[in-house]
Amino acid sequence: MRGTRKGRTRLRPLLIMSFRRIRSARRRLLRPPALSMCSSSPEPSTPPRPTRRLITGSFNFHMRQRAMLQIHNALAGVIAAIGSAALLASSAYGGDGSPESKTRLTVCADPGNLPYSNKAREGFENKIAQILADDLHMELDYFWFAEHKGFLGRTLLINRCDAVISVPNGLSLVATTRPYFSSSYVVVMRSGDDRRFSSFDDAWLQKARIGLQLVGNEGATTPPAVALSRRGANKNITPFPMWSEEETGSPQGEIVKAVVDGGIDVAFVWGPFGGYFAKAHGSELGVEAVLDDPKSPDQTFVFPMSIGVRKSDAVLKDRLQEALDRHEAEIATILKDYGIPTVGSPPKAERAADASPRDNH
Repeated sequence: MRGTRKGRTRLRPLLIMSFRRIRSARRRLLRPPALSMCSSSPEPSTPPRPTRRLITGSFNFHMRQRAMLQIHNALAGVIAAIGSAALLASSAYGGDGSPESKTRLTVCADPGNLPYSNKAREGFENKIAQILADDLHMELDYFWFAEHKGFLGRTLLINRCDAVISVPNGLSLVATTRPYFSSSYVVVMRSGDDRRFSSFDDAWLQKARIGLQLVGNEGATTPPAVALSRRGANKNITPFPMWSEEETGSPQGEIVKAVVDGGIDVAFVWGPFGGYFAKAHGSELGVEAVLDDPKSPDQTFVFPMSIGVRKSDAVLKDRLQEALDRHEAEIATILKDYGIPTVGSPPKAERAADASPRDNH
């Protein structure tokens, strides 16, 4: 019965329903006779006639029989649920029910969040997940959920899946593997623009048309937004949401498209988004990493990314780490093919891991 949390999660509503039926039936069984239930008299104080006593006694006897039957049926439901749990456990694990014999890897992913993932499995997370599942001889499955809607709390942490392929390393909500890549915020500009970004103190930023990404449903402030705001360079800013309620299209790429079309002069965006969508435009765009801001030491621009699992899944975490190690070069190639800018990880990146650039968890 310890086999799979996914199985227990699916069965929890059935078990709760069965126990509620038992409790309800028990209350009916212990309820004292209520003669007024069968009374047809408008006067509740009128003494019942003998015939009513017979009717009420028969009614209460019938209710007790019915309650006993409901208890029997509810207990049968509990037994059936226990049997179903065993079947679910055996479907996700091998015959001994141990984590080592797990046969299915379920990944939580966004159905429309390129370059990370989509339902067509075209994202780099999809490619990496398939490599890991094949290495571990597991069947790969997905639980799809939009990342901007409290992602971890509604997926991994309530046992909807086994792993999330990229989360900030050291994220307090989960257990993480060692980082398999690190990325940063980037600045995207037209290659033909004579201006060049060297720091947030560049004078030209005060008059530039700037694009900034929004994070999560609340539009959380990104490190570049904080840096620009502290210098008063926030008069000509256009915000770009990274999400939509639709699973089609690529809202994440609109900020890069605005640079190409001339709608904005410069975009400050999370590296994987900027690098992936700029790659399609070749030499027309330049992408440079923004590693820090000396005037904002409290802001982290570089995030090492890892695979996240539940803290109780230590065995799975170790197995995934071993698979990552075996395919390090292959995974690096995938990231390069997707245009994901990778950088080294400064020590402070791990300290600020909870400030995810991807979602609001």
